[in-house]
Amino acid sequence: MPFIDVDGVQIFVQEWGNSNAKPVVFLHGWPFSHRIFEYQMRQLAEDGFRSVGIDLRGFGASEKPWQGNDYDTWASDVKAVLHSLSLQDVTLVGFSMGGAIATYFAAHHDSDRRVSRLVLLGAAVPSSAPTPELRQAKEDAIKSLLADQAAFDEGFIKKAFHAAPSPQLLQFLVNIGTSASSRGSVRGLEELRDRDLRAEMESVAIPTLICHGVFDQVVPFHLAEIQLGAIKGSRLVRFENSGHAMMYEERDMLAGELARFADPLSEATFKCATCGATFPSETTLDEHVRAMHVDLVRQ
Repeated sequence: MPFIDVDGVQIFVQEWGNSNAKPVVFLHGWPFSHRIFEYQMRQLAEDGFRSVGIDLRGFGASEKPWQGNDYDTWASDVKAVLHSLSLQDVTLVGFSMGGAIATYFAAHHDSDRRVSRLVLLGAAVPSSAPTPELRQAKEDAIKSLLADQAAFDEGFIKKAFHAAPSPQLLQFLVNIGTSASSRGSVRGLEELRDRDLRAEMESVAIPTLICHGVFDQVVPFHLAEIQLGAIKGSRLVRFENSGHAMMYEERDMLAGELARFADPLSEATFKCATCGATFPSETTLDEHVRAMHVDLVRQ
């Protein structure tokens, strides 16, 4: 199995595609592993990219030490993986807690500018618990997790979907969730409870794509709008049929958005047949066409 040693801790890394191609690096959310991205990783590899999925320490197939389960160490591990694989011009994709870690990485750990583009998917940024009520909810979640990790993970996963997943997919995801150590799982919830990344978010200075499910009950959609306002030059894509689990509920759309964003040369590929304007995605083209239709009707 492909492991990278980071100060004595074995970090699992899954690579697909051409090792000389443009890299897209995936950071999973709590309490999962890189496997939640397998569809997008495979599709991007088939489209000519180098897909790299990292299991954070404490999660998935990576080692599960007692120490170092926090945003700074997870971001430091990401830096070590990028250096070990000699990755440059990276598109860094972070989902949920992984989005918080990716934002933290961009602000504190990328001094040699290996990451050129950032993608936030249902990202827990700037904060997952901005009110006393939400902070208490995180504390209650920790108690429930310690009482019955499998039951808690199952409830969390059900909440992540807008449309109920199949029993088989639910079990698959529960299995991934329960593969995380209880230490890593609790520390992840504590970091989500305690961290506010407003300053880090506002310091991001690379092109950023924000993808967010309209029906997200885990990280509400209004947080994506806050991200859009705080990150200069960012772009928001609404996933109209998704909750938190857009990588399953609108998997083709997500793969397409990632491919177009990761390769600047392919961004402007959708052309309006009426006026000739080009757009970076079918979504933005459709919005343009609808707006144009309204203008024509008014005229």
